[in-house]
Amino acid sequence: MTRDFIERADLLRKIYIENTVTSTRLSKIIGIDYKKVVSMFNVLRDRYGVYVWVDVLQSKLGLGLILLLLRGFKLKPPKDTKVWNEIAIRIPYPRSIAWTPTGDIQMVFQSPLQTDIINIEDVSDHVIFTQKFDFVLRSKPLIELLDMFVSLEFRELVERGLDIAMEHRYGLNKEYLLTPRKFDGLDLAILNVLEPHPEITLRRLTQEVNRVLNRDYSVTRIEYHLAKHVENMVLGYRVANYAPSYRLSETVSIVVLYCRDSVDLCSRAISHPFVISCVGNSEKGVSAVNICAPSEYQGSFTLSFIERAQSYDCYEVLANIQYLATPPYMMVFAVPRPRPKEYVQDVDEARIEYDPHSRTWSTVIDVKQVIEVLTKYLSS
Repeated sequence: MTRDFIERADLLRKIYIENTVTSTRLSKIIGIDYKKVVSMFNVLRDRYGVYVWVDVLQSKLGLGLILLLLRGFKLKPPKDTKVWNEIAIRIPYPRSIAWTPTGDIQMVFQSPLQTDIINIEDVSDHVIFTQKFDFVLRSKPLIELLDMFVSLEFRELVERGLDIAMEHRYGLNKEYLLTPRKFDGLDLAILNVLEPHPEITLRRLTQEVNRVLNRDYSVTRIEYHLAKHVENMVLGYRVANYAPSYRLSETVSIVVLYCRDSVDLCSRAISHPFVISCVGNSEKGVSAVNICAPSEYQGSFTLSFIERAQSYDCYEVLANIQYLATPPYMMVFAVPRPRPKEYVQDVDEARIEYDPHSRTWSTVIDVKQVIEVLTKYLSS
C-alpha cells in the first residue's frame, strides 16, 4: 500500500485508546494541526474505505448485552419494515434480530447490566443458548494488518496475521472498562452526534447538539461536558466498517468461548481486521467473538481463531454460530434514549427502558414474551 496510507493510519494507531474527542481537542493532545486530524479520518474513509468512529463504551452507560439463540420456528423477516417498530416497542432493548443459515433465530439485547432473564424454563425446548455480557471491545486493527487488509492480502491475514494480532495486547484498565459512569441527557445527545463523526470540530459539535436539542449551549458548556463526562465514557476510536468493495462475507461467525481472562482475549482479538467485536462476561469468563472475513476465508479464519484461542486458556463452549448480516435482518437502535411518544402510548411504563425523570435503567428480558412477539409478527 502507499506511503500515504501508512502515514495516515499510523496517526490512527496513536489515538486508538486516546480518550479525547473532537478534532479540535485531539489536535492539542497529539500536537498537530486539527486540519490534519480531520484529513486523516476523511481520507481513510473516502480513499481507502476504512470508516472510523468514536468508540463509545456501553458498559460506561450501564449497559450490557444479552445473546439469545432460538430454534424451532418458521419465521421470516417482514416485507413491511414498519413491523420492526411494532416488535421494538413490545420487546425491551432489542439490538438486533438475525437468522442463521440453518433457520435458527439470534437475538441480541442491549440492556442494563443488572437485567434478569426470566421464564427460560417455560420455553426451554426452543432455547439453544443464552448469555449475559458486561463489556464490549470493538475493532482496533494493528496498522500492519490494516495495511494488509486494504492491500487485499487476505490469505496473509489468515496465515500470518492471526498470530501477529494475538501476540499484541491493548493495555486496557479493567476497572475503567467495567465501571459505569453518571451521565445526563446532554451527554447522550453529544455521544449520538459524535460517535459516527470522529472528525467533527468542537464548534461544529456544539452547533449540531444545539440543533438536535433546540437549545443554545455555548462551546464552553459543551467542552465542559466532553472533559468531565463524555471522555470518561469512550475508549478512543475504532474501525466501524469497511467499504463494500472489499466484499466481506454476508455471514458473520460468532465464536463462543470460555476463557480464564475474557478481557485479555478480547484485547488481543480486536487487533485483527476480521474481528468486528469481542464481548465478554468478566465474572464467568465467557467471550463471544464476532468475525467477518471475505467469504472465501470466513470458515478457515474462524477455525484458526478457535484453535489459536486455546493458547490463551480458552476452549469452545458452543459450535460457532453463523448469522446473516444483510439488511433487513438487522435492526439497530444505538445508544438507548427516550422513545417517541407515539410509540409508547399503549405500553406499560415498566417496559420503557429510559425514564427521563429518574435517569434509571431497569427491566427484565422475558424469553417467553420474546417468543410470543416474534411468532405473532414474523410467522410465515
